[in-house]
Amino acid sequence: MDIGNKLRFRRTELNISRNELAKKVHVTPSAIANYENGVSYPKPDILIALMQALQIDANYLYQDYLSDSVIRSMYGDLSFEEKESLTRYRLLTEYGKKLVRLVIDEEYQRMKKERWVKLPCCLPGERKEYSGFLMRQEVQKIQSRQENIPEGTDFCFQIQVDCYEPVFRNRDVIALSCRPARHNELGIFKLNGVCYIRSLYLQDGKCRLCSLNVMDSDIEVSENDTLSCVGTILGQVFGEIKMEE
Repeated sequence: MDIGNKLRFRRTELNISRNELAKKVHVTPSAIANYENGVSYPKPDILIALMQALQIDANYLYQDYLSDSVIRSMYGDLSFEEKESLTRYRLLTEYGKKLVRLVIDEEYQRMKKERWVKLPCCLPGERKEYSGFLMRQEVQKIQSRQENIPEGTDFCFQIQVDCYEPVFRNRDVIALSCRPARHNELGIFKLNGVCYIRSLYLQDGKCRLCSLNVMDSDIEVSENDTLSCVGTILGQVFGEIKMEE
């Protein structure tokens, strides 16, 4: 039964006319008819007033919806084996349920470690001074086990020079988040169209891109410069990495 029909059923059950209910919730009788016929849906404040007038709660209105539409959209239709497992699980003692959860968690963690994840991987293009570079237009794909990828990774970048040692080495693949870097965080920054792998200094109204090596100077960022963060570096992708074209 949908929400409109439940409103109608409860109203008639209490022997309240549409006119009487409309007066109680301060709407027109035609609005009540629209709610009951599914033509429109009451606003939150009107819905609360209807529940008070009809002496019902949200569970009365939404229990069918939650048990059917929402659960199906979240979990899909359960197979026969899944239904059987749930039925048996509910008959277990608390100790038995705890054992089942331990086994499931252990197996889930094992599968999670073995699962391969595919991520976009950016590459550097033309080199610029102060270890700057232009980003290539084409983006490759990498595959790695999920356990080797830092949590929150959105994309990767492959180092192709040795000027970031000892922090990063040539051919290292670093993991990045799309969120902007904060003070003292490493990231890839685009300054006036050129990209840099640097640490961000952002204090006392000053902005500086700090070098990761002793060869390059820090870059002071002025209000006339255009600065953006391509991504915040979360760490390195370790283990076996498969690079796709």
